[in-house]
Amino acid sequence: MKLFIVAVTLLTTILQASTIRWYGLFESALRVSQAEKRPMFVVLVERECDECRRLFATTLMQKRIVRLVNEKTVPVIVTRENEDYPIELLYTLDYPTIFLLSPEEVLLKPPISGAVDAALLEKEILDE
Repeated sequence: MKLFIVAVTLLTTILQASTIRWYGLFESALRVSQAEKRPMFVVLVERECDECRRLFATTLMQKRIVRLVNEKTVPVIVTRENEDYPIELLYTLDYPTIFLLSPEEVLLKPPISGAVDAALLEKEILDE
């Protein structure tokens, strides 16, 4: 039994290290952002969006991107249909769109849209 617990703990640690730890509600992510004084990495998506799926299946699965997003930001996924976000601040007609917001809800960088590659994401949003 002890070996099983160690194996589950190790597997959980590995899986957490290989994926972005997303918040599903804007307000929850905002509270964490304000408490930790880290910017929010907001990905605005639309249901049934092929480019959104590509972004999550490719760029946002790369180890370096996962590490940077988890270390530097508070990541949150917001769906257009959800409306649990400041629509007037994060308004777009392009999906997916990535926004970097301060804990005070101020845009820190111009948003980028589409299934962006890792190099552009690092340069334009994550400052690497």
